[in-house]
Amino acid sequence: MDYENVNYNEVIISGIINVVTDTNDKYIKFGLTTNKYTLNDDKKVYVSLNISRELYNTYQDYFVKGNKVFIKGYLNSYVDKTKHIQSFITTTDISNNPNDIKTGRKAPHIRYDPDGVMVWNGKRCEAIPPTEKELQEMQELLGDYK
Repeated sequence: MDYENVNYNEVIISGIINVVTDTNDKYIKFGLTTNKYTLNDDKKVYVSLNISRELYNTYQDYFVKGNKVFIKGYLNSYVDKTKHIQSFITTTDISNNPNDIKTGRKAPHIRYDPDGVMVWNGKRCEAIPPTEKELQEMQELLGDYK
C-alpha cells in the first residue's frame, strides 16, 4: 500500500449546539460545545462548524440551541485577512443518534414543519387537492363499492 498518498481527514464529534448563524451563503455556520479530552469534566472545547444549506434544510430540527448532536465531517481551514489560520469542521452528516453516524442511517429522517406538514428527508409532503376530473375518475372507480 502506498501510505504516502493515503490521507485521512474525517472527524466524528458530539456536543451541544451553542449557536446557529445563517450567513445567507451556501453554508450555515454553527457552534458546538463538547468536553475536552481530559479527566476533568469541567473543561470545555468550542468548535466551529459549517453545514451546507441543503443538508441543514433536511435536518433543521436538530439545530436548536442546547440540543445534543453527533456529527461526521472533515477538517477545513483558511488564512484570514490578519494572516491567522481559522479552523472549522465541514459537516457531512448530523444526527441525534450516534449509531446513525457510526453505521449509517437505516430509515428516512421525518419531522414536521411548524405548520403541521410532514417533511420527509427535507422534502415537504403537501396534500394536493384533486382536480375536478381526478375526483370524477376516483368516484367512478369506487362506484362499485358504494
